[in-house]
Amino acid sequence: MKKFLPFLTLIFLISLIGFSTYKLNKKQADGFDVTVSEDGSEPSIHFSKVQIELPEFSLPDLFDKNETFSKKTLTGKYSIVNFFASWCTTCRAEHEILLRLHDSKIVDVYGIAWRDIDENTKLFLQNTGNPFTKVAKDSKGIFSKITGIQAVPETLIIDPKGNVVRRFRGNLQEFSIGEIMEFLKENE
Repeated sequence: MKKFLPFLTLIFLISLIGFSTYKLNKKQADGFDVTVSEDGSEPSIHFSKVQIELPEFSLPDLFDKNETFSKKTLTGKYSIVNFFASWCTTCRAEHEILLRLHDSKIVDVYGIAWRDIDENTKLFLQNTGNPFTKVAKDSKGIFSKITGIQAVPETLIIDPKGNVVRRFRGNLQEFSIGEIMEFLKENE
């Protein structure tokens, strides 16, 4: 029996890892609209529908100490809020999409620097271009707790009442601009 104990332990550990991996993958897929394209190619993850009523809030502006970013900034029109950080490689990957979204002028895009150092954020935006109408800082992650942000990048679509109606976890991709344009067109 002692001869089989290491073998049984190994089988148990492999089973435990397999089960944990399955549960983790299932948990990550929950809440996302996953579709397979007509040609059967890779599935794509789109904005998921959410309803988060934002309370009144105020975050300091990154560039002007006398300015703030608040719920009032977001009311009256649809807008995009993108959580990012200068240290985030995935945020750097989506930056070109944000610049193109800004240049399209279809919607105001606001940035929230998440758990970042002010000087690093400013340098990042100076070197890569600033796609944001306004940039707020959430260095302690307080506002991200309200919206359930666990990692960056994450992008939210805010309705004219200042509430979150769509969420995209991960870096925006080529299809994201079309999806945002379609959503705004349907909700004019």
